[in-house]
This record gives sequence, structure tokens and C-alpha cells, in this order.
Amino acid sequence: MAQIGAMTGTAGAVTSINLPYCPEYLIVGNTFDPTFELTNFSVSINGQSTIELIGADAIDSVAQIRSQDAGAIQTTDGVMMALQLANGQINAPTLIKLTNEGTNSDNIFGVSTSVGSAPYRYSQFTVNSVSNQQFSEFDSLLINSSPDNIDSVEIQYIDGFKDRFSAVELPVTFRSLYTAMDNSQFSTNGSLAFINNEDGNIANATIYTNATGSSTVTVGRI
Repeated sequence: MAQIGAMTGTAGAVTSINLPYCPEYLIVGNTFDPTFELTNFSVSINGQSTIELIGADAIDSVAQIRSQDAGAIQTTDGVMMALQLANGQINAPTLIKLTNEGTNSDNIFGVSTSVGSAPYRYSQFTVNSVSNQQFSEFDSLLINSSPDNIDSVEIQYIDGFKDRFSAVELPVTFRSLYTAMDNSQFSTNGSLAFINNEDGNIANATIYTNATGSSTVTVGRI
């Protein structure tokens, strides 16, 4: 594990890290805190943006997915935290920016386990209230304001099967792979529903919002 920087301990301060490579994972502080305390997080490789995330809940949820429950081995309940930036270390100039939510001055670590060939790409899309949006060719979806603002989610599988789910049903679709915390959703307050498509079995997913409000969807691709 290599320390690659430290957070500037002022609320709203931006910590910029220039590296000759992109690590596979990034950790702020440690892997078992319930939040990285970031409001913005971005990664650019070779001058091209690969990750643009706004909002502590979205950032923490991306750090939590694909993790097993650490509560049994740590002193506090939670899901192991690590932001996956690539499928291994990519040897190319990389700029990482982190905006401090509070006054933490935590160390920042870059961790790699293999040679990488592709970055993870995360972007965000807002689905307005009483509206819908279809997403395809994704690796993962994180659906904010769930279940309050979500009417339903329709998933079309590549084998032709299609069904509509309420937000509280979605954890069943990844039960055999990952453990989520709180109400089986992600973020520190359990307000983001997760759709996993690592195996590529989902052709598309359509998110329907209700009159309560909009939803920000974090789309992950590799």
C-alpha cells in the first residue's frame, strides 16, 4: 500500500494529486470508516476524464459496492470502502482531485493488485420527477433518493426476461454476490439502490420516478 497524498484539512478545500500512473484502488483514511468525507471526486487519465462524482452519498456508494460486510471484523458496522479507478494499475499520467466535505486531514492511498488495461468510468445523470430514463451498456447503476422518489425500475435481461421492481426489491438481484448495509442499499443513510451488471446479463434498465422528486443516477462502466 502506497501513500500518494493527504487531504487538505479545510472544508471545501481541493486536494490535487498528480501521478505517473493510475492506481487500481483509492482509499481515504482507511477501508472501514463509513464515509470518505468527500463532496467531489474526479480522475483524469492522459488528460481524459474517467470519473466525475458529485455528492458524498454517491462517492461513498461507489466506494462501497462490490464489498462484503466488514461489520463482523470491525468495531463498527459498515461495508469495506475503496474507490476502484481501474481494473489494475494503468501506467499513464493521472490527475486525481478530492474536495473535502469537512476538516479531515486523512492520508490518501493508492493500491494496485495487477497491471491494468481499462479505467472505470463513472458519470451522473438526473432523472426528473414523474419521468423515466433507460440505461444500457453499464457495469453498475446507483440510484439516489431511493425508495422515496422511485416509482419502479424495469429490467430487461439479455435472455428476453423482463420484470419491474420496486426499489426495495432490487437488493435481491445481487444477494448472491454482495452485502449492502442499513436497509440493503448503499451510502451512510442507505438511500442509494444498486443494480449490478458485471456479468452483462442486463440489456437495459429503465428508471421511473414519482411526483416526490428527481433522482440522480450514477452510471458505472468499464
